Amino acid sequence: MKKLILVISCCFLGGYGNAQYNNQFFEDTIQRLTISSEMYYNYGSNVMNSEMLNKFVFGGKIDKTIKNDAYNNLSNNNRLGGDLEYHLNVAIPFDTLVGKTNVSLILGLSQKEHADSKFSSDLFRFTFDGNKQFAGKTIDIGNTDFNYFKYQQLNIGFISHKKKQGKMATEGAIVSFIKAQENLEMEINKGTLFTEEYGREIDLTLDYTFYRSDTNHTGISAFNGYGVSTEYFKQLYLKNGDKIYLNLKDVGFVYWNKKSINYQTYDSYHFEGIEVDNIFDLNDSLLNTISKDSLIENIGSMKQKQGETKLLPTSFTIDYTKYINEKWQFNGGIYYKIFANYFPLFYTNTSYFVTPNFITRVHLSYGGYGKLNLGLALAYQLKNSYTLFVGSNNIDAFISPSTSFANNGFVGIKAQF
Repeated sequence: MKKLILVISCCFLGGYGNAQYNNQFFEDTIQRLTISSEMYYNYGSNVMNSEMLNKFVFGGKIDKTIKNDAYNNLSNNNRLGGDLEYHLNVAIPFDTLVGKTNVSLILGLSQKEHADSKFSSDLFRFTFDGNKQFAGKTIDIGNTDFNYFKYQQLNIGFISHKKKQGKMATEGAIVSFIKAQENLEMEINKGTLFTEEYGREIDLTLDYTFYRSDTNHTGISAFNGYGVSTEYFKQLYLKNGDKIYLNLKDVGFVYWNKKSINYQTYDSYHFEGIEVDNIFDLNDSLLNTISKDSLIENIGSMKQKQGETKLLPTSFTIDYTKYINEKWQFNGGIYYKIFANYFPLFYTNTSYFVTPNFITRVHLSYGGYGKLNLGLALAYQLKNSYTLFVGSNNIDAFISPSTSFANNGFVGIKAQF
């Protein structure tokens, strides 16, 4: 399993319903055939700064100073996570299809990859510095979980357009049919680890579950389950010309098939070492006794293949846009995910129109998987038909990775005809 699974996320987002990373730079004034493709990536943690995350993911020495900085951030709510998505969307006006003038058909293809985790402080220290530091002590490794999944989906929906005060208000719904590719879950409800003072004995007690989709079928062609998700979004223009945006996304589930493997146990494990008759004859049978799979087998008291239904991380956004004048525009809101170990994200975007076709945007937010975020984006519209944009909601991660706790970037194009 790649380290990328743990902390990195990268997204290609289709143009509807993601106000957390607001990609609507220029207001639509008429209904048109629209094709959009966008790239976005994000990963973060409220414990590990960007310097530590980058070295963990891409390689590099994590020295004592970096680890000590992370240890100082440990609390009762330690988290990390991210998302990786690819979307290609097409909005086709119904007047092109059946003569209906205010409704468009939405078609799209997506790939989504998500990882999130919460973990105990003792487990984090144990992971990076081993159990020597806990000699003669019992540590708590419970209240820990990890969730990873990857799937592809076909999106079908409708969007209605209503002109309000010269602006185009939209409302729509999308249904997505999911082909599930990969899932990995681990949950430690309760767990303790005792290391004898001189390291001669280890006692491990675990109440845990470990679930993984079929490992014999991997890659984008794998069909390890199926599911459905829905999305609803709506724009409301107020009498003063300001706008409210609402979005409910990824309300749904995935059923992982009966070839998935499930380990469950509430058991204790006592380890006193491995007896070696001849240090110069370490045969395969001996090495197999300390392999990852054998350890899982020894600790796991029950193993079975079974299908399970998993709820998707569902997000909710409420966003308010204030049009100050022709040059300045401000929007802010709240973005939250359930079933994802996510802290509510409070964000603001301040946009300045350098020209009617060129926008600069400053982003400020707090929450999510990281902490404080500072971003910058640029957008350019060509001939009122093509929009190009590029930016990052964590420009601080490139400037000072030791003080930033998330990293992302995005680039995209939208064509209208």
